[in-house]
Amino acid sequence: MCTENWMPRSWNADLMGCIWLPRMLDKGRQVLESQRQGQDLMNGYLFGDLDYADGKLLKFLRTRDARVLELLRELEDDEAVARTLIREGGRSVDEIQAWGARFRTLNAPFIAMWNADEGRRAPGLGTTLLKLFYNVLLMPPVYLGFWIVERLQQLKRG
Repeated sequence: MCTENWMPRSWNADLMGCIWLPRMLDKGRQVLESQRQGQDLMNGYLFGDLDYADGKLLKFLRTRDARVLELLRELEDDEAVARTLIREGGRSVDEIQAWGARFRTLNAPFIAMWNADEGRRAPGLGTTLLKLFYNVLLMPPVYLGFWIVERLQQLKRG
């Protein structure tokens, strides 16, 4: 499997009206494939409780990344996973829509950077500057922090 160009669906793809959910499920499936193959296939993407945006959605859905992975192992259909997560979290259609609107508003700068980084924004100086800021200044410390927390959790587990 080539991971060099792998990327999850766009941040604004939705399942059952819930934005970010398809993207998080794509990343979860890639985590499972990484485990299956014994190598990192994430292409620099982060997944789960420790990822900023995944963490926000997981908290809203009142679940954890381990539960998402469990459902992804059990269910092949993303709709079924989404239905289960939303049902278990007890979220209504109105709550999901309100969460999505808040997510868009609060994360507008990040959304611009994600779109630039993933080639989902028109080329130009603004896109180049966003990609530079995101990849050179913002993400390296984030990756380091994620790596440290993951290692500490591994040590705790044994």
